[in-house]
Amino acid sequence: MNAGSQCLWRWTLHNAAILLMGFTLGSSPAHAQQRQVRVGIFENAPELHMDKGQPSGILGELLVAIANTEKWTLTAVPCEWRDCLEDLREGRIDLMPDVPGSVDRRELYDFHKIPSLHSWSQMYQGQDERITSVLDLQGKRIVSLAGSVQGDYVASLANSFGIRARLISVSDLKEGFAMVADNQADAVAANYYYGELHAAESGLFATPLMFQPSQLFYATKKGRNLDLLDAVDRNLAEWQNNPESVYFGILQRWGQARPPAAVPSSFWWAISSLGLLLIVALGLAALFKAQVHRQTRHLRASENRLSTILDSVDAHIYIKDRQLKYRYGNHKLCEFFGLHGPDLIERRDDEFLDGGELAQIRQNDLRVINNGERVALEEQVSKPGGQAAETFLSIKIPLRDRRGKIEALCGISTNITDHKLAQAAAHRLAYYDPLTELPNRRLLLERMGHALDAVRGGAGIGAVLFVDLDNFKRINDARGHVIGDAVLCGVAQRLKDMVRGVDTVARIGGDEFVILLDHFGRSQDESARIAMTIAESVRAALEHPLIIEGQPYFSGGSIGVTLLRPDGKSTDDVLREADTAMYRAKESGRNRVAFYETSMQTEIEERLALEHDLSLAIGSEQLGMHAQAQYGLDGEIAGVELLIRWEHPKRGKISPSRFIPVAEETGVILRLGDWTLQQACDTLLRLDQSGKHYPLSINVSPRQFRQHDFVSRVREIVLESGAPAHRLIFEVTEGILIEDLQGAIDRMGELSDLGIRFSIDDFGTGYSNLTYLKRLPLYELKIDKSFIHDVPSDPDNSAIVRLILAMAKQLGLRVVAEGVETREQADFLAALECDAMQGYFFARPAPIARWLNPPEA
Repeated sequence: MNAGSQCLWRWTLHNAAILLMGFTLGSSPAHAQQRQVRVGIFENAPELHMDKGQPSGILGELLVAIANTEKWTLTAVPCEWRDCLEDLREGRIDLMPDVPGSVDRRELYDFHKIPSLHSWSQMYQGQDERITSVLDLQGKRIVSLAGSVQGDYVASLANSFGIRARLISVSDLKEGFAMVADNQADAVAANYYYGELHAAESGLFATPLMFQPSQLFYATKKGRNLDLLDAVDRNLAEWQNNPESVYFGILQRWGQARPPAAVPSSFWWAISSLGLLLIVALGLAALFKAQVHRQTRHLRASENRLSTILDSVDAHIYIKDRQLKYRYGNHKLCEFFGLHGPDLIERRDDEFLDGGELAQIRQNDLRVINNGERVALEEQVSKPGGQAAETFLSIKIPLRDRRGKIEALCGISTNITDHKLAQAAAHRLAYYDPLTELPNRRLLLERMGHALDAVRGGAGIGAVLFVDLDNFKRINDARGHVIGDAVLCGVAQRLKDMVRGVDTVARIGGDEFVILLDHFGRSQDESARIAMTIAESVRAALEHPLIIEGQPYFSGGSIGVTLLRPDGKSTDDVLREADTAMYRAKESGRNRVAFYETSMQTEIEERLALEHDLSLAIGSEQLGMHAQAQYGLDGEIAGVELLIRWEHPKRGKISPSRFIPVAEETGVILRLGDWTLQQACDTLLRLDQSGKHYPLSINVSPRQFRQHDFVSRVREIVLESGAPAHRLIFEVTEGILIEDLQGAIDRMGELSDLGIRFSIDDFGTGYSNLTYLKRLPLYELKIDKSFIHDVPSDPDNSAIVRLILAMAKQLGLRVVAEGVETREQADFLAALECDAMQGYFFARPAPIARWLNPPEA
């Protein structure tokens, strides 16, 4: 290779390295020894910040998890970034999170070995700016945090390229983002996590300029507190190989619940920018050829700087010639192959890789060399020595000579193995049942939605089979959860074996399975006949015993069937039809198949009659309110819940579980909700008159809560009654929060200003993200009775109850346990200091009049 080509390649690599500094996603947890630990906390959300006097953010929550494991007592010391470093050096704090490792810092501080988080830096710009390459920084005003690695790097970068840019330092990055938003600056440099959190709030967006890949650590004073660092490494080593560890839970809460795209969009921006720079580079090389001799000394210095930059990049950077021999490889690539730099030159991949990997990489390289393509794709590469393959995101571009002929390729390959593992783990958590590995309800509904769209588009009619095991509870109670889990896994495998590859078998509940049969019939009669035949085959298969540990277990199933038709029904409608048919099969004697269509008309007529009668009952003596007391740890009444009861003149007592869903679906719930609130206000006044100043809870339905005039109706009823709003508690379900979290926050905020408090009913049974607990003005959580039913004998439910109580205590929320029916349950909850208990063990619901004035003994 001649000197001009070498310079051209190095100049190209210089720009490529600046534009594409690869990223990796890391993870870790930790363990330590019992002691007091002073922790410096500075504001750098979402990586680190203070929340209610405790460390929060990704690294803050991770530190709390380590402290809980190691039994440390954390004392959070708020400080600015520079002050935190000074306090750490002087020994005023013991530990500081979120410190990027660098050569200079390692001389001043001690770090643990395993990175706690991988990050990188990014430039963010305003709507009117067009910064797509390093050259666009000319004349720009660039903001960075005072003393940060971003500021030092941008200054060094501008100096290396002779770019005149005004560098502005701020003590708080929020101020920097605000300056760009107000046109007082053109761009701001920040770490990726902070930037992604705050860019949208300030109306900024990311540029293709990514740099300074970094590894984040917890740091201690030099020579001090090495036991803390050993504990951190010990926990990280244990948790990073477990996708269900607390680390992955923390990542999911802070933005990893949905699986990210395999290739970030910013890389595609970077590819385009790189191509533009390469074109500019080739043109400039021809113009500057005459000045090569005069600039030799300057170029040598630049070459040394370039080599330092490329060797520090956490990515494989290389050049291959037309024979696919390596002409350059940075330190990271040589380290991967176990070679020194000069030993890589003139060698090819077939000396390091096996057949399958070699064929894939060779094919991708030839696309660049022979066709001039710019490619960005994932490649599997194994280290020499037979280790497991790692995944790389490779970006490859052609390098051309002065005549435009392709003479080599330049590649940048970033290791994304950890990112792929985290993505896969998060995807399985979100879409699959952890026990049977079948799709869960969420994935089932998505696939049902696609199937319904296909049916409406003219594809064949499909079907849904709702399967509920008949004898599972008896097996589970008699032989324990280990055998019960084995039965569920056996049933899951048996169901999968009975359907086609295009069909879906999902587990949506304890012993509830759903089979989605993709389109298979053209007419409804034909489809119904086929679906019933398949359902009968499934029912017969479930009759055969499952052999577990040498013992036979029988667990038949009741099956409901409905069709996927182009009639406008939603996925929830279809699933509800199949569920209704399944209950009809159970009512008919279990171990049967029922088709929804056979009795749909009768059910519709029944529901219409129930709706009509309920509408007439509101305001009459048929409907009444019952009160059920909640008891505190001192054995005294701590609150009251009002429950609606319906005594029909002909039908007798009608359960709320029967008429509330009808009211919700038909809109009668709006009138019923107003009536309930009026009854609650009247009861509060009567309680005051009798000298009982308990808080009073009522249920608020999702449809009522979402009404546009809900807040104004509540304010009107409460103010008109004169009832003390501060003793009124609205119980809402987690489902209210799923569709419109921000709308729920706004409504609850307005009612909180009125004095009304809020409780999450049936807590633990919903599907929403638990981060809403920090955002909502909540007063109370009500543990669903399904978790209380088997405590303390059921270790799983007992663990869930302990977790809810610990979380609520941390968040400062009151907890009420529903469905307490035995002394053992009450003692278990009292030992955990549950604030209040409600259930038949203490008191059954009673009419308000009788509850206010109980008969004398």
